[in-house]
Amino acid sequence: MKGLDERINESLDILIENEALIGHELRSMLKSFKEEKSVLGYSFGKLCYCHYEAFTDCLDEDIYKVAAAIELLILSFDIIDDLQDKDSDYSWSTTPELSFNVALAMLVMASRTIRETSFEHKNIAVQILEDYALRSINGQQLDLLNICRDDQSYIQMIDQKSGSLTAMSCLIGEVLAKGEISHEVEEYGKYIGIIQQIKNDIQSLKTWGPKNDLLNKRYSLPIIYLLAQKNDVSNAVTNYYNNDKADFLDNNATENMLTNGGAIRYAITVKNVYKFKALNKLEDVAISELGKDYLKKLMK
Repeated sequence: MKGLDERINESLDILIENEALIGHELRSMLKSFKEEKSVLGYSFGKLCYCHYEAFTDCLDEDIYKVAAAIELLILSFDIIDDLQDKDSDYSWSTTPELSFNVALAMLVMASRTIRETSFEHKNIAVQILEDYALRSINGQQLDLLNICRDDQSYIQMIDQKSGSLTAMSCLIGEVLAKGEISHEVEEYGKYIGIIQQIKNDIQSLKTWGPKNDLLNKRYSLPIIYLLAQKNDVSNAVTNYYNNDKADFLDNNATENMLTNGGAIRYAITVKNVYKFKALNKLEDVAISELGKDYLKKLMK
């Protein structure tokens, strides 16, 4: 799907260049931020394209604009998330006040781009974008509040924060093709987002540095599991979370407990549960083998 990344990137360049209502400074930053993220590829735009292609008999070139619009929204959310967490190495973190304006411009451009396409069902697509974006923002609010401290509430939070955006991307492609959405696509779309977030949670704990969730007193599935254990390490971590002062943590013992005490394995198990749920839903959807292969890759 490398060629698809290139087409989405080209559409993004055109959208940014042709937006008449932003000035040189804003346009320059928008281009720069887009280039910085482009090396990761455009997975959300590709989700949209795959589902449009699966359900249409005639490919409308405007689908690349829609895929680009979705990527604008995703990048705006990434920027805002990084600025809120204050743990990013991306250039937008060096000028947060200006970067917020770039993110706001991207949000407006995303919905307007879809509304200006030739698709018959574009208004439904915009409604999906707005509804699921708001759902994701609500999940982000819960994440920032750091109040989801048990398995169930944490999964519900990442379902909203991350699952909403992957589901949105799939559903917009589907609705543009046939004017309606299906429960199966919505479900495995959400599951893909949950899987990706759990993978990120696990990765966060593999580096003992400023982005480590445990050192930042954040909650995630492995940490929730660790805190539920009744041993010296979990007690030390509990004290660290409960006290304002930086209590001493034995890094080696804590890392060992996360890795060998079942916390990481537990998170992987939960991730695999959602993988199997997603695969089960995917079996009922008439999508191409190439599309299914891409979806399955995101579930690993």
